[in-house]
Amino acid sequence: MRINKGKRFYKRTSSNVIGFLLWSSLMVVVGAIGGDFLSIAKSHAQPSQGLHSAIVRLDKVRLGGQNLGEFSPYEPERGDLISRGYDYYYSDDEQFGLGVWESKPGSMVYRDLQYDEVMIVLDGSLVMTQSGGDPEIFSAGEGLVLPHGWSGTLTVPKEGARKIWVSYMGGIKGE
Repeated sequence: MRINKGKRFYKRTSSNVIGFLLWSSLMVVVGAIGGDFLSIAKSHAQPSQGLHSAIVRLDKVRLGGQNLGEFSPYEPERGDLISRGYDYYYSDDEQFGLGVWESKPGSMVYRDLQYDEVMIVLDGSLVMTQSGGDPEIFSAGEGLVLPHGWSGTLTVPKEGARKIWVSYMGGIKGE
């Protein structure tokens, strides 16, 4: 039996990235549920001090759905969602991002997703239907991982939804 080391490296690297994203998301949920403020440090050190850059606070106000801006069409070429949100953080190389997002009812289609994303539902629910698959409902307190290459539909039911998203993108989400 011959082993393709390139594929094995990719699977190990993907597992590491997904594991890191899951851990990061879990820490966000633990902080939000525990009522404490949660902080995330940037991934680069300041050369003069050897310490991480300024901490990014994920505040209760925005996580609770306030100060997220006005609702507007979200990627209208892919669906009819009306949403708003706040991007808390992007790494300097724009490969990693984190934010909170809220949507009114609607749906959108993903075709060959170009980034990995963790979603933690804070309020309402999301219905995810993989192409050719059955719908899966994710309610407040639950999360999911959309891996690079995923195709399907995200539906926000009548009560709407708010989530934390954490993405490893290879550029700004959606570009």
